[in-house]
Amino acid sequence: MEKDVFIAPVTRVEGHLDIHARADLEAKKYMEAHSYSTMFSGFEVILRGREPVDAIWITQRICGVCPVPHAIAAAQAVDMAYQAPPPPMGIAFRVFVHAAEEMYDSPLIFILVGPDYSQSVIEKLNPDWWEEAQRSKAERADMHGYVTIADIMRALNPVTGELWLRSLEMGRLGRKMASIFGAKHPHVATFVPGGITKSVSPDDLEKYAAMLARQVAYSKEFVPIIDDLCNFLIGVGYDENGVRASNLISFGAYDDPIAYNARYEDMKEWGEKRRVTPCVVIDGKLVTTDLVEINLGIREFITHSYYDEWAERDVVADPLGNEVPRDHPWNKETKPKPGPAKVWDGKYSWTTAPRWHDWKRRIDGGIYTLEAGAIARLWATAMAKKVPESTGNSLCFTLPKTGIAGFRVADEVTLDWKIPAKVNTIERLRARAYFHSYSAYVAYNLLLASLELVKKGEVRVWNPYRRPKDGIGLGMTEAFRGALGHWVVMRNGKIHRYQVVSPSTWNASPRDANGRPGPYEEAIVGTPITEASKDELQGLDVVRTVRSFDPCLGCAVHIYTANKVIHKNLEHIH
Repeated sequence: MEKDVFIAPVTRVEGHLDIHARADLEAKKYMEAHSYSTMFSGFEVILRGREPVDAIWITQRICGVCPVPHAIAAAQAVDMAYQAPPPPMGIAFRVFVHAAEEMYDSPLIFILVGPDYSQSVIEKLNPDWWEEAQRSKAERADMHGYVTIADIMRALNPVTGELWLRSLEMGRLGRKMASIFGAKHPHVATFVPGGITKSVSPDDLEKYAAMLARQVAYSKEFVPIIDDLCNFLIGVGYDENGVRASNLISFGAYDDPIAYNARYEDMKEWGEKRRVTPCVVIDGKLVTTDLVEINLGIREFITHSYYDEWAERDVVADPLGNEVPRDHPWNKETKPKPGPAKVWDGKYSWTTAPRWHDWKRRIDGGIYTLEAGAIARLWATAMAKKVPESTGNSLCFTLPKTGIAGFRVADEVTLDWKIPAKVNTIERLRARAYFHSYSAYVAYNLLLASLELVKKGEVRVWNPYRRPKDGIGLGMTEAFRGALGHWVVMRNGKIHRYQVVSPSTWNASPRDANGRPGPYEEAIVGTPITEASKDELQGLDVVRTVRSFDPCLGCAVHIYTANKVIHKNLEHIH
């Protein structure tokens, strides 16, 4: 017996995401899925004809959850188009803001995902798990204080649970850290072409260091909690939930202040010196870490999306002379075309279908559906051996001592994130916690390096520049949810074309021109049904799969109209 399940909207995420899944009740598996976003992304239209620098502030309004990566990507795109590289301290300050946002965002796992594994849900829909959780000792209780897995699940109860509430506190702290060098958060105000408008102050560095120490101390408990929960879920057989091929993409993040120069011709070199390594991974194997190759392999398809095709191909070649295809973001034009809903063999989503073409034939010259997220970042950085912490199969780093009141572990803690055997719901969740720790570790070491720059008198945060009349640029970085790219084409000093491909565009994409499903869709298919509902099927295993990607559809869907004011309905966002 088959049953259609519609989850509309998927709650606890920002944006407008609906999921259709078909369940085989006899096989107790989901056999088909469609991911569809229900609103139009219009920022690319809004930006036409504006000054390129305006993109730094306007694109941040795409999302209040992750504005800083948009600021980073836009600033880098305009740095490149304007030929305006920042000085080392200006780059360091941008990274401080970026790392702070990643540290504010990661504890939200306890609010956005935690309730799916809380006592209130598990006791009702997975009662056998609840019984097992009460008997299961938490292996790392000495680090986090929860004696059993059931204690962790109680702490995940919405609104009342200790972990749920504490994540709010740590999120607020991360926003305050970002505001030190960004002036405010969300929507930082200090990023400009050629650097940043926040001058060096010993007080600011001291305040950032004090708040960072709290993030480090928190992370020493955060990772063990998630490890214990994830290992329990593996133990009860949940490792088949959300499985898909190990096909991943990361643009890398946290630029080296000395290496980054905003030049496309040098992008391979400065990209590979990032503290998070760029990558494409196919079937678990590292294909490339070259940002130029990654960039030129990106394609956007609209076969099942509410858009018209575009004809123009303005950018024929990149600055290195490589061909730029028509389906690449530098050539894409956003041409919305609304249509009927839920036409699965036609157009059914406002999200496009980004894919990656193996144009250098590293494997077979094929086009691949890739997944973005924390697991892609860690996988690439662990495998590539571009940073000292990479072992080839793990990422091993040591958090410093922290004597902070209210936290259990003061000593140094060495963490070793190992490349998992498969990509699934559990490992996506685990990677999010480990990336919080790695971001804190990167920020700590960058703080030490920045103090050395101050000692040397290298305190400039901005370089003057002369803006050219025409140019192209791109910014490729990581939002917490994954690979984020901005592409700009400047003509006569104005934006001729601007494109944004967000992490949730990669992950929430519909089928492409060849019928290949997007990552959400792939991950749902084959997912076992575990819920013990006696009445209507709730679709809990579906939303657990989708939420493991940490969806944020605000970056993929918006409204633009020429002459009307639209008030966005937020009532369903919990």
